[in-house]
Amino acid sequence: MEATQYIAQTLKSAAARWQAGLWEKIFSLLPNMPEKFGFISEADELRFPLRSFNYHSHRVVYRVDDASSTVFVVRVYHGARQDLKEPDIEE
Repeated sequence: MEATQYIAQTLKSAAARWQAGLWEKIFSLLPNMPEKFGFISEADELRFPLRSFNYHSHRVVYRVDDASSTVFVVRVYHGARQDLKEPDIEE
């Protein structure tokens, strides 16, 4: 993950903690409450019902497949970056 690699340039243990915290948040919140977080502002433009939450300075964008009760994390990127565009979410 790009963020982990960036943090690891300064302190590897901090990068490991950051990534572990991210996984913990993803796996503790999304399986049980996938609709907890709102739709992203770009959802209408992209025609995808994407949701997001923030983890420190990063934005975690995901979608929920109701048919299979599955959550897919689409992107994790620094929140200061521009809004998502269609190429950012191609699977």
